[in-house]
Amino acid sequence: MFFPAVFLLTCAAEAGLSLNISASCPSMCQCAPGETIHCNRTGLRALPGEIATSTISLNLSNNHLRGLSTNTFRNLTSLHSLWLDGNNLTFLSPGTFHALSQLRELHLSRNSRLTYLHANTFRGLLNLISLDLSHCNIFEIHPLLFSHLPSLERLDLASNNMRYIPQAFRNLSSLTKLSLEGNHIEAIGRDSLKDLESLYELNLRKNRIWIIQNGAFTKLLRLGMLNLGHNFIADLPNQLFDGLIQLKTMHLEANRITAVTCTFRHLLNLRNLYLNNNQISSISDSAFLYLNKLHFLHLSKNNLSSLPSRLLAELPKLKYIFLSHNPWKCDCRMLWFWRWASTHGGAIQGLRCAFLSPHNTTAPHGLRSGDLTHCTGPPELDLKAPPAPAPVTGRDTFHCSSCSKPLCPTWP
Repeated sequence: MFFPAVFLLTCAAEAGLSLNISASCPSMCQCAPGETIHCNRTGLRALPGEIATSTISLNLSNNHLRGLSTNTFRNLTSLHSLWLDGNNLTFLSPGTFHALSQLRELHLSRNSRLTYLHANTFRGLLNLISLDLSHCNIFEIHPLLFSHLPSLERLDLASNNMRYIPQAFRNLSSLTKLSLEGNHIEAIGRDSLKDLESLYELNLRKNRIWIIQNGAFTKLLRLGMLNLGHNFIADLPNQLFDGLIQLKTMHLEANRITAVTCTFRHLLNLRNLYLNNNQISSISDSAFLYLNKLHFLHLSKNNLSSLPSRLLAELPKLKYIFLSHNPWKCDCRMLWFWRWASTHGGAIQGLRCAFLSPHNTTAPHGLRSGDLTHCTGPPELDLKAPPAPAPVTGRDTFHCSSCSKPLCPTWP
């Protein structure tokens, strides 16, 4: 019997026939070159048994899968990509993915019944780079949940129900991109992010953040993008963003900020700053000092009636500034700005006068030279803006003659 069996195997091999029955494509799925199987939107309630063990990419999204056991993927050791988003998953057994040591990306988003994950859920995923857990209902994360993911670079936890930043992030030393958008986080503690030293992009948009402790970002020396838009932030302490020496884009739009002083002084590489849709009524004339690389500034939809005359003097790279929907007072206090605009590309789009000079009785319009022809000498004192600083000697700080509090230091 041995020799006929050998003969049959040899003939099959020469004919190029596959002897692995599981290598056939599941009837309800579509298979593509490169060991890729698409079983999305097929009404699956369980994993098809005939999936080839050599499969590299498997799409099971938008089905009716409810639970995954430790045996579900035990034979799919070659998987690099796995989509399980848009199912009805309620529980993932500890060690569900333990056999998938070659997996690079795992998509679990839009499983709205998934509220908690066991500490060993991701055990075995030593080479996982990208993990998507967005749009679930996760309210708590075990401190050791991500401890089995030493290679993880991208983590998406957007649109869950978390109320605080979990301690689980302390094990993610390789993480470069983290999204916590759309949760219910209220505070960022001093140690919340301290171990994420490789992080480049941090998205905390659309939370309820109103407390940020000083020192919260000091360890994020590589961070290039920080999104804190659509929160409840009202105050910007001077040391708030210390440590963000590589930051290029800052989103603070749609908060409750009323004043800007020295908060951005150490962001020497900042290129894009979004401060629109706040309640800003005053900006220190040295608020943007040392931002020599600032390219884009968004100040629309605030309560600004004028700008201090030195505000833009230290912004040599500024190309776009948005100022619409502010109650601008177009009097002699804006003469400097009209001169600045005329030498930086002409009229500034979006600046529309809410209050006109007594010398102009026409309807409200954009700032025009005709509104300011009666102005002579330096602009009038703007009582709404911080007083202009006196000349500085050495390493002194700015002081004004009519107040006791020092303004921004003159060195970065």
